[in-house]
Amino acid sequence: MSLILDKKARERLNAPAPTTGPTTGPARGPGGANSPSGRANSPTPTASAPLSPPRREPSQAEIKARLDAKLDQVQNRPQRTASPTRQQLIQDALRTRSAKQDVFENLSAEQRLKLQVLAMKAMMPPKNG
Repeated sequence: MSLILDKKARERLNAPAPTTGPTTGPARGPGGANSPSGRANSPTPTASAPLSPPRREPSQAEIKARLDAKLDQVQNRPQRTASPTRQQLIQDALRTRSAKQDVFENLSAEQRLKLQVLAMKAMMPPKNG
């Protein structure tokens, strides 16, 4: 079974995992250390210090594990059964379709081609102008 991913998800999946160096200093939560402004009591705050902790990108293995779990969840969910009325309608539609199918078998190749062209023209959007 194949998976369809949008461009950003595919790029994240194929991108190499980011390497993170060792962190310096104690890890701080979003509130900071004893400061109402959210910053630690340092004499000179640096411009490169982030106000919130950097968001960690999930690794390729984590993304694949999540996708596999979701796929298992979708594949293993219980099948819904249609009501008896709906089942009867579906059966009637299938019988009608198979009964009408033989109309196309009796057409010649030229007639079939003309019918296809006519159907294509009927489905095309109207030309403005």
